[in-house]
Order: sequence, then structure tokens, then C-alpha cells
Amino acid sequence: MRITLLLAATACIMAAVLLCLSGRESRLLRADPDSIPGNAALMAFALSRGEPLFQMHCAACHGTQGQGDTGRGVPALNDGDWLYGTGAVSDIEQVVKYGIRSYHPRAWNLAIMPAYATPRPSARDSRIQSLSPQSIRDLVEFLFRAQGRTADAAGAARGAILFAGAGGCYDCHAMDAKGDSAIGAPDLTDRITLWGDGSRESLSMSIAYGRRGLCPAWVTRIDPVGIREVAVFVYSLSRPRSRRGGAV
Repeated sequence: MRITLLLAATACIMAAVLLCLSGRESRLLRADPDSIPGNAALMAFALSRGEPLFQMHCAACHGTQGQGDTGRGVPALNDGDWLYGTGAVSDIEQVVKYGIRSYHPRAWNLAIMPAYATPRPSARDSRIQSLSPQSIRDLVEFLFRAQGRTADAAGAARGAILFAGAGGCYDCHAMDAKGDSAIGAPDLTDRITLWGDGSRESLSMSIAYGRRGLCPAWVTRIDPVGIREVAVFVYSLSRPRSRRGGAV
């Protein structure tokens, strides 16, 4: 009799816990994703579950603290510099769901860096022409000057003309070289590099041979509440105060 009562009580407790979790999951999914950081209770719930999901699915590439890997072109998630979108929970959730160049029809896949040292720099746009080694060096000097670093003045001037003209760089990175987060074109003026160490050699390699990282689509592998929890956790990586809940 005692065992029966104990089992019944345990079952009731488990049912209550599951009901409570189900209620929180439902509230999390119904909420405007960008309002979650302002709700301390929802934020704490999402973080407690989002972190282990991140460690399981994302840390292998992005690192356990979201530090990224410039050797493989994996972006840091903890620096507040967002390649796609503005860093809002809704933007991050879009990337987690559908990926980057993942072949999912809703993935971000517009920005693909041409390989300017090859005979056909872009498979998408035949108008983009190859650049000589000297032109690539001039573009690097232009970028150094745009970043406030010491650059060869004559080379930077030639590079500026290429950037805004025949090189076609402005089309993705904008005339001011500050990029376009609507398509995933990085800001080239802030010294935050996705690939390599930002040296002349590293920048030359990016211009010469192109870059095109990939993030998988998780929409078929993580359930909707889990995707939102991961997005909230990633949001928190660059906003330490958000881990305590409340407005940030």
C-alpha cells in the first residue's frame, strides 16, 4: 500500500513538473522573441535550457563561449559584431532555424565573396572580372587606410577607385565599406576579421580566393522551443547583463 501511494505521489509530482515546463515552453513560444530579454522569468528559463543545447549543437564550431574560430571563418558570437541582422533574438533565431548557405530555401545565401585571383571570380555574376596581384595589393592598402592603419597612400588611392568601380566591392560592402547586415556582407572598417588575423597576407587571401562559410539549418533537428532557447542564449553571449533578466 505504501509503495502504491509513493508511486502515485511521484507520478503526481512528475505530472505537475511537466505541466509547469509545458506552460513555460508555451509562454516562451508565444512571446515576441525580442521581448524575452526584458522578461526576467522567461529569460532565465530560456538560458537554463539554451546553454546545454548550444554546447551540444553549436560549440564544436563556435566554441564553448561563442569565441568563434578565424582559422575556419567561424564568427565570434560574443563580441556584438553581427554579420547577419542586428543581433536581436529574432535575427539569431532566423539563422539557427535556416542556416547560412545551408541549401535551405529560407537560408541567408546572398553574400558570397568572389575569388578575384581566379579566371572566373564569381559563378553567379559573369560581369565580375579577375584582378591582378597589384590590384589586390591596392585593395588591401585601401582597407588598411579605412581601418585607420598605416597604409601606402598611392596604393590606397588606387584601391579606393577599384573598390568603388571595377572591383565591384561596393555592391555588397557599401560605398563606405561598412558592409550590409541584410545580406551578410561584413564591415571592412572595424578590424574585426572573420577569416585570418587581419594582416595584409590574410586580407589578400580573402580577396584572391574568396570566402563562403556555412551554418547548417537546425529547423528539422531541434524543436521550435529549443531553437528559441538557443537563440536567446546566443543573444546573451554578447550582452552579459541579459543573463540576469530585465532590459538591456
